[in-house]
Amino acid sequence: MRKKIYIFVVLLLSLSSCNSWLDVELENKVDDDKLFSSAQGFKEALAGVYSEMSKSSLYGQSLTMEYLDLFASYYSYTGVASTYEYWKDYNYENSGVKSSIASIWQRLYHNIGQANSILEWADKKASILTEEEYNQFRGEALGLRAYMHFDLYRLFAPDVKRLPKADGIPYNKQFGVSLPPMYSCEETIQLIINDLLEAERCLANDPITKVVPYEIVSVKEDGGTIIDADAKDAADQYVARINLYAVKAMLARAYQARGEYTKAIEKANEVINSGKFRLLEFSSIDQSETSVDKLFSDEHVFALRNRELGNYSTALHHTKVSGGVTSFAPLPFDNVASMYESNNDDVRYAKWFDLGSFTKFLSDSTNVYYPKMAMIKLSEMYLLVAECSYHKNPAQSLKSINELRNHRIRNNQEWTSITQSYIFDEMKREYVGEGQMWYVYKRYNLNLPGNNISGGIMADDKYYVFPLPDAEIEDGRRNQR
Repeated sequence: MRKKIYIFVVLLLSLSSCNSWLDVELENKVDDDKLFSSAQGFKEALAGVYSEMSKSSLYGQSLTMEYLDLFASYYSYTGVASTYEYWKDYNYENSGVKSSIASIWQRLYHNIGQANSILEWADKKASILTEEEYNQFRGEALGLRAYMHFDLYRLFAPDVKRLPKADGIPYNKQFGVSLPPMYSCEETIQLIINDLLEAERCLANDPITKVVPYEIVSVKEDGGTIIDADAKDAADQYVARINLYAVKAMLARAYQARGEYTKAIEKANEVINSGKFRLLEFSSIDQSETSVDKLFSDEHVFALRNRELGNYSTALHHTKVSGGVTSFAPLPFDNVASMYESNNDDVRYAKWFDLGSFTKFLSDSTNVYYPKMAMIKLSEMYLLVAECSYHKNPAQSLKSINELRNHRIRNNQEWTSITQSYIFDEMKREYVGEGQMWYVYKRYNLNLPGNNISGGIMADDKYYVFPLPDAEIEDGRRNQR
């Protein structure tokens, strides 16, 4: 019996094309062998995975601006809606919380399964693919598999540096395997690195190596240039997908997680020095408010496009009045002015917040910049270098963070000294809405901020490690943690 797969087909145009992507998602049920009968079918299958990842149930909301940013104490502990009461107190035994955690687990492994299907069929259909196509599809699928396994590790396993032999996560390397084996934390990280190294080899000739995405523009008749929607669509083709530098950035994350800081810095610098991305230029936001790129798109190494991001953010972060009835924001921000030191010259404070309302994901009215969730940004690589070099090379750490701040704060007065607290504070200002800050707290086993307990909650894996879903324990014969 032929296996069937369900994909959300978002037509991904040829990598050499400069046309815009289709916005319409089509749900199709197709035979695997028919889908993978051409290179276009592989592109569609990959696009389906990206589309699923971008939805509100994963990186569009749950794993970014919602639960993980709640854990990182971006939001008012006393002001969050009652629907988040159990989340803010890390009550993983609550039925609603358990259900959401199980859904995250299932959806990530489902997408991993789809990536494995692409890998399997790439080998079966190698004869119909050019060598370039074969490597491209394998590289992207391996990168996707590694990306999602890494986040499963960060959510469901203890920190590898503290407990290398502890249970990590099941690592699924084959399509159709219902019960992949459980690996230790150190084995899990090694498997992630193995996938990424192979992806890096496969993507050595990735299309992004031949262009500079932020330089893609439309040419006016008078010979001048202007950035328009078509130009940004063309640029997005290179970053709204796993590309060579996204893989290098993921390797930097994985080496950092394992405490191999020299290797992490090396990979981060390969991204920084690639010339494919650039830190924010103030001129790009010195525009009318209708055309400001609040997402800092030129910094995106890997991003997921979703036209609904603004709606997700509005529903979570904005108070609304309807029929004379006020509905307060479910997740209101807390101490924003304090976080940015009330510095109106910090463009993050000035552009991401409007009188306290979070506007980072609200699209420009010209629709030049497609709403997208940054999965990896160039700024993260600078922060990673600052963090990983702090103990052995504080001068390098200071230089890296000052370079970032020079592109965030007008007339920045560079720091002359550096502390870990300074680095953490800068991370919190940078990662708002992206779900990365909680991982920083976990990586350092820091006491959890916020909460109604004075000083927060003492660091403990019962808070930092999501419980395995009940079905995984029962059907997979896993041990309860």
